[in-house]
Amino acid sequence: MIVFLSICFTSAQQCDQPEKNARFNCHPESSPSSEKCLARRCCWQPMNSTLSDENVPSCYYPRDFPTYRVISSEPTSFGQRLIIMKPQSTYMPNEILNLTVDLFYETTQRFRLRIYDSTNKRYEVPLQVPVVQTKANATDYDVSITQMPFAILVKRRSTGVIIFDSSVSPLIYADQFIRFSSVLSSPYLYGLGEHRQALLINVTNQWKTLPFWTRDTPPVENNNLYGVHPFHINVERTNETPVNFHGQFLLNSNAMDIDLQPLPAITYLTTGGIIDLYLFTGPTATDVIQQYWDVIGKPTLPPYWSLGFHLCRYDYHTIDNLRNVIKRMSDAQFPYDVQWTDIDAMSSHLDFTYDEVLFNGLPDLVRSLRSEGKHYVNIIDPGISSTQPAGTYPPYDDGLRREIFVKKFNSSDPIIGKVWPGTSYEIFTLLNAIFKSIGWTAFPDFTNENSVEWWTNIAGTFHETIPFDGIWLDMNEPSNFVDGSQQGCTNTTLDNPPFVPHVLGGKLSASTVCPSAQHALSSHYNLHNIALKAIRGKRPFILSRSSFAGSGQYTAHWTGDNKSTFKDMYFSISAILSFNMFGLTNVGADICGFGLDTTEELCTRWMQLGAFYPFMRNHNAGKDQDPAVFSWTAQQIMKQAVLMRYSLTPFWYTLHYQATVSSKTLIQPLHFEFSDDENTLGIDQQFLLGRAILVSPNLISNTTTVNAYFPRDIWYQYPSGEKVEFVGVFANLDAPLDKINVHIRGGFIIPMQIPGDNLMLSRGNPFILIVALSSFKNATGNLFWDDGDSIETKIYNYFEFSSVENTLTINATVTNYRDSPMRLELVRIFGVNQSVTDVIVNGKEHIDFFHNISDQVLVIYALDLAMIEQTIQTIRWITMK
Repeated sequence: MIVFLSICFTSAQQCDQPEKNARFNCHPESSPSSEKCLARRCCWQPMNSTLSDENVPSCYYPRDFPTYRVISSEPTSFGQRLIIMKPQSTYMPNEILNLTVDLFYETTQRFRLRIYDSTNKRYEVPLQVPVVQTKANATDYDVSITQMPFAILVKRRSTGVIIFDSSVSPLIYADQFIRFSSVLSSPYLYGLGEHRQALLINVTNQWKTLPFWTRDTPPVENNNLYGVHPFHINVERTNETPVNFHGQFLLNSNAMDIDLQPLPAITYLTTGGIIDLYLFTGPTATDVIQQYWDVIGKPTLPPYWSLGFHLCRYDYHTIDNLRNVIKRMSDAQFPYDVQWTDIDAMSSHLDFTYDEVLFNGLPDLVRSLRSEGKHYVNIIDPGISSTQPAGTYPPYDDGLRREIFVKKFNSSDPIIGKVWPGTSYEIFTLLNAIFKSIGWTAFPDFTNENSVEWWTNIAGTFHETIPFDGIWLDMNEPSNFVDGSQQGCTNTTLDNPPFVPHVLGGKLSASTVCPSAQHALSSHYNLHNIALKAIRGKRPFILSRSSFAGSGQYTAHWTGDNKSTFKDMYFSISAILSFNMFGLTNVGADICGFGLDTTEELCTRWMQLGAFYPFMRNHNAGKDQDPAVFSWTAQQIMKQAVLMRYSLTPFWYTLHYQATVSSKTLIQPLHFEFSDDENTLGIDQQFLLGRAILVSPNLISNTTTVNAYFPRDIWYQYPSGEKVEFVGVFANLDAPLDKINVHIRGGFIIPMQIPGDNLMLSRGNPFILIVALSSFKNATGNLFWDDGDSIETKIYNYFEFSSVENTLTINATVTNYRDSPMRLELVRIFGVNQSVTDVIVNGKEHIDFFHNISDQVLVIYALDLAMIEQTIQTIRWITMK
């Protein structure tokens, strides 16, 4: 029998917790001990060393731990202002004992809580958020305040469900450590990125710590990765009410941990800034996302060509190898839109250069691609070489003159780290020992207003040499091959804070710049998570690896240096679904995997899945994996997947437009659309494209079936149109190597186009409509269409489609864009279960149709309808009574 001794500075009753799940960690740092715990005036009681108890804190807060109390309260135009004070400091240095609390009743569904130093101005995230000075007249939430100890309780007005309650644990507010907690409505969460994890975060029986600090590292579980998105959606599941959702967003860019525990509860631990917390009441997950995007901004509309298939690799090595890849793709008649090059095409890895020996003729090659309707994207790493002879490298010379580089602590000199620039291919690959002594770089400070002109000038100058169509921003966490800098970091508390979150490497300078480095706006300590995100330009395509809340206004994203494994392919789905929640809707993963060598089976399956990524790029660093390198059979399967994507591009483009103007995600989990169906909770091996298309990929090697779930609705197999006869159950679907299971939901109309070799060449091709009838025999859809490249979307066409009572109506609500013929050639109607005798198009009989009564598919062809010639057009089919 093992007896555990409970040691506590206070009475046993104050340390006694009703359950272990109610313990809140008083020593989140590593290596807690009874001595350290008692020094903080906390409770020490180790748990049994079973697997279920391994993360239960041994050091936890007593119920009477010193915290804040309300000193004054007054109403304001935006809600309420409180002054709270703490009678004594506790265990963190430089605690702030006098705080102001502002409660903003911003909208009916949005509540904002700000807690900040009453005396001294502290760093705040420079994100442009809505400024609301007038309290909402009515809200979906009720807020109540406990005065002693200070706590805030927020409930959903309609159900009484608690969506925020800070009374469960004390507030700690010090200069470099802020800690506060809240209960969760359930143990089920979505979001909290960027981390490699399953889509659903379920803390029913687990304790979980998620670190937030942008980091260059291949995606693996339990590590901080490239982006910071402290936003989550919490599921509200009760026996008495329908399933609702609410969300939380902590607007804070400092290094932080977020602890989750099975009470259930959440704890934020951040190293600086202020508490600036938003609550979104939904009540649907879609509503929560829209309310979140109202704060951080909506996604940018990408150029049309960027929706196509992109091809890239690290180490083409020479322009001859690059030409060979382009030729074999052409010989295979494989459709693709965008060719990329990585750092091996640069001269000694110097930004805004190309190797005029190994890649001699690259400018002409790019112009040749563009003449064929293709596009070109090159890479830029935000590390500018500082070792080139003075006057020979304008990016550094001009940047030094403008003083736009991040500086050393208390110095006007740039802080110097090490990234790729300055190393030639031969030195990097053959003489690694020499590489260790060169490659020193400075880092642009994009909070410096002079950096915009600097960036525009050097990018514009390079564009005159190579007319690139987009920019790939890599390594912008920022990544650094030495910890901190060439000379290390300081001994200040910025570089050695009293609390370090559970970040990879154990210190904030690990593989990045010293936290003490100075930007124009603030220290790198405050700005690391947002400092080097893409600056806004025109509509041209920008791809960024690092991201923060709001980055989707400017950039697309990919999920970093994954590996060629089926496991990595599976995790790509949850990542892409999560980034759609975060507002970076144009997101993808490196198809077939970046690291390791792929196999033909894996690459084939991944190309099928990748055809349904918003951003579709095949990129790697191993052996060649462009589609044309595989067997003829694999090529044909991959080609069909890409052609399916290209045929759906009008639907994709409309989804992008709706994301920009209406805050709708491009892809979403089944649970967000079918929230009352418990079977959909956490499904992350299937997903919905928009609300209409269900994708069920095969993610397991050497298998020919997929276990897929069909929520209760009408579903049609694509492309056959055959109706699914089983719903509300999991079913095994045939999934041989040449098939990805795609189903269209009844009630939706999908605009499509006959595909071509690339999207620019196919823009003039005829359109197709898929009409998938609901159980009520109706359906709706829409289509947005413009030139695909304009900065503003003032000249465009917009169509609303509706099918009711055997009549399809095409309503051209806007017809400003007339540079495209936009002709409708074919309509396929799924679910027509009565024999069709006649078809009437705009009041005239149309004889070109075919009805397969067994599959219930009506095909109306040879329409040749000019879609913008008439405001209203109708297609009617007459069935036998």
